[in-house]
Amino acid sequence: MKRHVMIGIAVSVAVPVLAGGASASAQAFDSGVSWRACADRPGAECGVVEVPLDWNAPSGPKIKLSVVRRKATDPSARVGTLFYNPGGPGVPAALLVRDYAADTFSEELRRRFDLVGIDPRGVGESLPALRCGQPVHNPEISQFPRNKAGYDRLVAWNAAVGRSCLESTGPLPAHLDTGNVARDFDAVRAALGETKISFFGKSYGSMLGAQYARLFPGRIRTMALDGAVDQAVPASRLVTDAAMAVEDSFDRFTAWCARTATCALHGRDVSQVWDRLVTAAERAPIGVPGGRPLTAEELRYSAYALLTMTPEFAGGLATAITQAEQGDARLFATVRAQALDDPVSTAAYRSILCQDIDPGIRGYADVRKRMRQIRSAAPHMLGTSEFWDMTVGCAGWPIPPARLRHQSPITDVPPILVIGNTHDPATPLRWARSLSQRIQGSGLLINDGDGHTAYRRSACATEHIDTYLVTGTLPATGSVCAQPAEPPVARTR
Repeated sequence: MKRHVMIGIAVSVAVPVLAGGASASAQAFDSGVSWRACADRPGAECGVVEVPLDWNAPSGPKIKLSVVRRKATDPSARVGTLFYNPGGPGVPAALLVRDYAADTFSEELRRRFDLVGIDPRGVGESLPALRCGQPVHNPEISQFPRNKAGYDRLVAWNAAVGRSCLESTGPLPAHLDTGNVARDFDAVRAALGETKISFFGKSYGSMLGAQYARLFPGRIRTMALDGAVDQAVPASRLVTDAAMAVEDSFDRFTAWCARTATCALHGRDVSQVWDRLVTAAERAPIGVPGGRPLTAEELRYSAYALLTMTPEFAGGLATAITQAEQGDARLFATVRAQALDDPVSTAAYRSILCQDIDPGIRGYADVRKRMRQIRSAAPHMLGTSEFWDMTVGCAGWPIPPARLRHQSPITDVPPILVIGNTHDPATPLRWARSLSQRIQGSGLLINDGDGHTAYRRSACATEHIDTYLVTGTLPATGSVCAQPAEPPVARTR
C-alpha cells in the first residue's frame, strides 16, 4: 500500500466526517481552473486549485493543490473525466499523469477520458509541502519492542516525529485525513465544471474513493478500487490479516524458486536460508558497502517491498538474499532507501495514515499480544507488514485520528467495482471482499495473481476495469481472472 517503490537495480533476474454540507466545495470552487502547458510534456495541462486548509472554516487560510489534466485523445469518443489516485498515501498523481500516462493507463482510458491527477494536500507539488524535522524511520528504534522500555522508546520517537512535522510545516499535519482529501477532490471536480466524475483508486486510493463515495455519492459516474483496504476492519485484525498475506507471498516465492532453475536460490531450502539470514541480522546488521548496515527489521521490510512486485521481481529478491548471505546487502539497501528512508514519502505516509486509522494501542500489553498473534501467523516474515509499521508507528502520534464513520454501508451510489488479488501481500483479498459487501450494489472482481494490485499487471483485470470505467457495466457476478499458465518472465533489470 505504501509508495510505489521504483526499483532500477541491476540483478541477474529482474518494485471525523467534517461538519458542513456536501455542497460547500461546489459552491466555493466553481470558477474554473487556469490551465497552462506543462513545460516539455505535450498534451499535459498543469493547474492549481485553492481549497481551505480546514473545511470546517472555509473562509480561513487556503492551500494549493497541484492538478494535471490530459484530455481524451479521441474527443469524439470521450465519456468524461477520470480522477486517478495511485495510492501511497503520498504518491504524486499529477506527476504520473503528466510524465507517465502511457505507462499508467491503457490506450483505451487515454482515448476515452480526460485524465486528471491531483496531488493530495501536502503531497508532491501541492503547497505547502509536508515536511518533518525528524526521520520517520529510525533503525535504532525497534517496531517490535521486546519490553515496555522498548515500547516507551518507540512511543516517544513517534511523538517527536509528529511534533517535528507540525514545527516544520505548520498546521497542515492536523488536516491531512482522507475526509479532507475527498472534499478537496470534489472542489477540483467543481472547478472543472463536471457534474460527475469517474474515479480510479489503487491501494490507499481505495480508501480515498470509498470516502468520496460516502460524502458525495451523487457525483460519481463510475468508480474502480484496485487493491482495496477496508477501513471498517479494526487495526488489531488489519495487522493479522496483513501478516498472513505477507507470509503467503513469501511461501509462494519459495515455491517459485523451487521450480525455477534461474532462481539464484534454486535447489536450496529457501525458507531455511532466509531464517538463518534474519537470525544473523538480529545478531549484527548486514554490511552495505559505502552505506549504513541493514538491520533485521529493515531486511524483512525490504523483502516485503519486493514481494509486492512479484513475480516480476522474484529473481531480484532471490539475488538480494544470496548477496546478503555473503555479507553484502546493497540490493536490499537500495529498496530500503525508497521504502523506509525517503523523507518526503515517509512523512506523508505516516502523517496521513495516523489521521485515518486509530491503531487501538493503549499500552505495551496491546503490542505484546499482537506480536504473539502475527508471529504465530508468519513464522518466516515474523509479522512484517505495512499495517504493522502503521499501527505501531502511530502509537504516541501527537495528532489524534479524525473521527470518520467507516462502519455504516455506503449507499445511493452507482455500481462500484472493487478488485482484489488472491495473493496480494499489501492488501489481502478478504479486505476487497468485505469492502465490496459494504458498498450497496458493488461488484467484486478477483484476480488470481501475485503482487500488489491488478491493473496493468493482469491483461484480464485491465480489460475488465477499462470496460467498466467506460461503460459502467460491472463484470459478471463471480468473475475471476485466472492466473496465466506460465508465470511472466522475471525482469532482468
